Amino acid sequence: MRRSDLAQPTESASESRGLRGRADLLGAGRSGVVFKDRDIAGRLTARKVFDSEGLTKLIQYIFLGAPNPYCWNRDAIESALLRRRILAPLVRYWFHGRVRVARGFAQDWNPRARAFQLHTEFVLGRAPRLNQPFCRQGTEQIRELVETVMRPLQARLFEAGFDGLVWQAGLGNPVALANFLMEAGGDSESRWAWIDLESGVPALFPANPLELLRFYLPAAWRHRRVLFDDVEISRLRAYLAGRCAELERLLGAARFERLLCDVDALERHQRAWKSQPRYLRAVEYSRKKGRIDERQAEWYAARPVRWYAREAALLPSKLARLSARGLSRFGRWLAGVDYPGIGRGIARFLSSQKYRRRLAQDLVGRRIDAWTRRRNLEPGESKLLRAQLTRKESCAYLTDFGVHMAIKPFIKSIEWLLFPALFASGLISESTLAIAVASGGCLARTLYTLGRLIQASLRGRRRPWIALLVGAIPVAGNLAYPLQLVYSGSGQNDLLARFMLYDGATAFGRKLPIWGGPDTLTEHYFNRLPERILRFSRPV
Repeated sequence: MRRSDLAQPTESASESRGLRGRADLLGAGRSGVVFKDRDIAGRLTARKVFDSEGLTKLIQYIFLGAPNPYCWNRDAIESALLRRRILAPLVRYWFHGRVRVARGFAQDWNPRARAFQLHTEFVLGRAPRLNQPFCRQGTEQIRELVETVMRPLQARLFEAGFDGLVWQAGLGNPVALANFLMEAGGDSESRWAWIDLESGVPALFPANPLELLRFYLPAAWRHRRVLFDDVEISRLRAYLAGRCAELERLLGAARFERLLCDVDALERHQRAWKSQPRYLRAVEYSRKKGRIDERQAEWYAARPVRWYAREAALLPSKLARLSARGLSRFGRWLAGVDYPGIGRGIARFLSSQKYRRRLAQDLVGRRIDAWTRRRNLEPGESKLLRAQLTRKESCAYLTDFGVHMAIKPFIKSIEWLLFPALFASGLISESTLAIAVASGGCLARTLYTLGRLIQASLRGRRRPWIALLVGAIPVAGNLAYPLQLVYSGSGQNDLLARFMLYDGATAFGRKLPIWGGPDTLTEHYFNRLPERILRFSRPV
């Protein structure tokens, strides 16, 4: 499809970072940002604007010589389009229609973003559900996706020569779970769609280091470079030749011939992309981003030593600009803080039980809203949980949970600002600093809960022993009062506590650096942990 057949781009990649709440934003990852779009006929499409930032950009510089090649290299973006065209019939052949690839229609240059973008099929579907008190379908959906789709797909891709695509299919990469959507239409008839085939980082950081030694390093040695969506064309041709008759029956002679032509084109574009010298990648990237003009690019292309000298000379000024930008943002944030309002809020928090209860209810209410927005809670389930927020039997422990959450920023500021300052001034030793940073949150939770336990004993009420014991555990201590609620409740009265337990455990996987995030295997792993705890829950 020609560029003229598609709607004109509406947002740039740089603009998209500030528009993550827009209705047309479908998702954002390490390789770029995806928007909902329409072609000239009015049909929905997905438009992926390639870009990178932060740690991802640094990793790409180190291992690839320049940031995301799909952002600036025409041969790279053509390779991405061709891989989708080749894999679309192959995946249909492998899985007999139960799994498919989101087709690629076209690629073009976004002049405002100064980056290439890929136009693909829009897939209406959803990620696997998270487990929660009303529904535990997530475990079955994850098992189906991993065991009947991702693992067989990894084996097929390797067999057909798509060594680099195994990363996007999830081998050692828990983030790859988000690359698949379950299409609408009942679990028994549903199809899985592979929507994201383009990597954001080289395949060198699997969560399981054994996969690095077993597959990724040998494959990198065989390809003579780190894997980044690499295809071994000779193995692909041999695979297609061995299944020529079956594929011709499935596709027809004309479409099979076009498939072979796409393989030839992929070989040309991949060779042109992968064989480009490292310094030329950086030069071309700078030219495409407007940092140097055409004449300068030609001059530096013939003088690699001068280019590296220029980059080394510019590095201090780049670091200085980044530091100044960060300090400026921090200064603007400090200037915008409502200090009187914070002071009034702290005073009310310390003096008013009603205020603390309302704060806790607002906190849990926002988490209920977040699960509802991700379609992991139905509207009726959300309504029932909100009704339990004001029930008498949950109010006390819910308020205590709110206190634990509210004191976290204060404790963290002491751990990471005050104690290091005391260490720098020589007032405390290294061992004291390490213990203080490691145990500050545990100590604060324990002291608070110990006070509540004494108060409950004096009034003849149920004592929060579970919260006291769990609160002393690093990190997991945040779940102290949800667990106390579970063990102190029964039946419908502890649905809210169970939800808080699921939400707290899932947050660990969602916030884990590198391998965590929404809709990852990491998030789902932590989401399943409360099931093991709840099996042993008993009223205390």
